[in-house]
Amino acid sequence: MAHIKMLKNFTFLVCSCLLVAQANAAPTVVAAPTAVAAKKEAVQINLELFKIVAKDGKETLVSAKETKPGEILEYRATYKNVSKSAVRNLVATLPVPKGMEYQVKTASPAGAEATIDSVTFSAIPLIDTIKKEAIPTSQYRALRWKVSELGADKSIVVSARMKISQQ
Repeated sequence: MAHIKMLKNFTFLVCSCLLVAQANAAPTVVAAPTAVAAKKEAVQINLELFKIVAKDGKETLVSAKETKPGEILEYRATYKNVSKSAVRNLVATLPVPKGMEYQVKTASPAGAEATIDSVTFSAIPLIDTIKKEAIPTSQYRALRWKVSELGADKSIVVSARMKISQQ
């Protein structure tokens, strides 16, 4: 039951972060001085959550309606440009909530950055600059991908796998 609540909280957090990314990517429409300025959302975001199930040595993605500690989940966010022009400097973000641990080398496409403080992002793996060693992935709080340009009517899918903590 606690995992269902955690997933609901995670879904809210993801949606909030995705909306921020969407707002940052959306161009504004400049209106005449007497009209009210309107903002058109250029990018639509669809978030999906799957549970990874291994059977006969093959992985299958299934609906993640119920989860339990130790299971691996895959988060996918599809960013689609629904405008008639390219969107530039899109930042696609997937949060890593507490109680979840990013699984190494599962971020797709390649080139994702991570953060432990939701402010400073760096290439994966994150390195502690004082200790000169890798920071455990259990401390990662978000992943992001920088998309320099997303053409009109084009999409990009970002994904990563997370493990539900045993605690």
